[in-house]
Amino acid sequence: MKNFFKKHISKLIISLFICTIFFTSFNIYTVVTPNKKNNQSITTLNPCNSTNNNYEIKQQNKIPITSNNNPYIKNSKIPKHLYVISQDYMIEEEKTMIATLQGLISNRSESQIYTLNSLQPDYKIWLEDLKNHYGVTYELVENPWTLIKKFRPFIHGYVLYSRNSLKDPSINNACSLASLKNCIAIDRNLEGLVRNCGITNIVKDCRNTDKNWAYDNLWNSGLNHSTVIELSPSKAVALRDYAIMTKSLIFYEDSVSDKTLREKVFKSMKTNGICLGWGPDEHENVSITSKYGISMVASDWSYNLTVLSAFPSNPIKQKPSKKIKKEDNVHYVTIVMSDGDNQQWLLGSNYNSPKWYGSPNRGQFNMGWTISPSLYYLAPTVFKEYYKDASTGLNKDDFLVPPSGMGYIYPSKFPKNKLKTYTKSLNKYMKNVDENYAVIIDDDSFYDNKIWNKFTCHSNIDGLFYLNYHRHDDYHGKISWSNNKPIVSCRDLLWHELEDENTLIQNINDRIEKGYTNVKDPNAYTFIYVHAWSKDMNNIKNVVDKLNKNSKVRVVSPDSFMKLIKENIPH
Repeated sequence: MKNFFKKHISKLIISLFICTIFFTSFNIYTVVTPNKKNNQSITTLNPCNSTNNNYEIKQQNKIPITSNNNPYIKNSKIPKHLYVISQDYMIEEEKTMIATLQGLISNRSESQIYTLNSLQPDYKIWLEDLKNHYGVTYELVENPWTLIKKFRPFIHGYVLYSRNSLKDPSINNACSLASLKNCIAIDRNLEGLVRNCGITNIVKDCRNTDKNWAYDNLWNSGLNHSTVIELSPSKAVALRDYAIMTKSLIFYEDSVSDKTLREKVFKSMKTNGICLGWGPDEHENVSITSKYGISMVASDWSYNLTVLSAFPSNPIKQKPSKKIKKEDNVHYVTIVMSDGDNQQWLLGSNYNSPKWYGSPNRGQFNMGWTISPSLYYLAPTVFKEYYKDASTGLNKDDFLVPPSGMGYIYPSKFPKNKLKTYTKSLNKYMKNVDENYAVIIDDDSFYDNKIWNKFTCHSNIDGLFYLNYHRHDDYHGKISWSNNKPIVSCRDLLWHELEDENTLIQNINDRIEKGYTNVKDPNAYTFIYVHAWSKDMNNIKNVVDKLNKNSKVRVVSPDSFMKLIKENIPH
């Protein structure tokens, strides 16, 4: 869900080799220059009234890299060939070994490693897409030790760890150190086999180190400060390739109440930083990251970000939608699927699943989907496939920014000065991906316009869908206004044990019975949020079919919904 070429070298030939690599790859970086010509008019007209320069990015060699304000780190070398290996047939220790090797070679070799696993079937789709549309060849490898031997020249040694328990932090410490030393992380049970492969240099024995060791000893020794990985030691593979490539700290606190390490890490990070992974608790963890101006990206089951991030993040357009005509005496409904902030779901099991985006019901009604910005930067080929496969015309798949922008944050807990920078980055991103609305989750802040003004002052943010954390529909569909743009709260849920299909349908029909069909009345609009883990597209289809039996119901896309509100409700 971010540099890094610091290296102590002793021989001139190694120095020359590194310089060659540097100057060869230098042309991938962007040159950022102030747009002085347009800066004054932008400052005058923009309600954000930013005093910072407006920037334009000059790209070289058509390989776009994001600006200095973007914390996502991309692989600098696009792979030409992939060695593909299944996680299903490796033991846990081998999985970690291969994941760290995958990260080690990723920005050094045009031949790279890609892993598959049966629990995340969509990675096979992304692999075939790379083959069919980007000219990447691949071959299947059965034995992980084949890869160790093949990439032996890249491996400068190993760092030892042990899995004495699923909470043993030594695996995270070993991976953090390995990223700095061009090494692989090896469990003690594999040490003999690794040495038999000719890898005899043990850089460090991290066994018996505690959860603080990597931060205390490595944070200021070459690790990047814009991206960190919050990952349980029980996870053998996920994100470890990306952590090695990006020289990112990997850490974890398994206690909700003990947040000492998290506080230290997030406080030390750069402005607009990103935490990939997940913590022991949703609300507490996101509250801590938000406190220090850090975005959380749910990604602790994400794989292959090394390979997928190598491809350019180009501007992209959504498919056009049919213009909705204004009608009197109707009740407008829009439906948004939850959890698009969940990077691992978008990568692994959403796209082709009959329950969600792969449902045969998709395209039979207007539907809103949230899609993580992290996908645009770290898996742009995947992002493109979602857009390309979207339904359009009469019934549209409409994409929104998920909670609460560039990553999962609670805006009310974000430092005010950092929120300004955050929304500026969000505005640029929304322009690049042709999205105009974002979903927000926060704590009881619906009426706090000082917060929302920092979002809506930007030209590409046309409105916000608000969800309260305690219960997403706490504000019962109320609408407020910020910079003449609508902030629309959730009115209904489709969520197991909170609001089922029959209750939802009855609620909407009751509103129509009460006369809530005046297009100028906020009560004539219902925003429904669907809980992806307890309800799916079959449930939604059932709701829509029954709602359509009422001639006064119109199910529209989120984009049309917001436009109708802005054009018709007095404010």
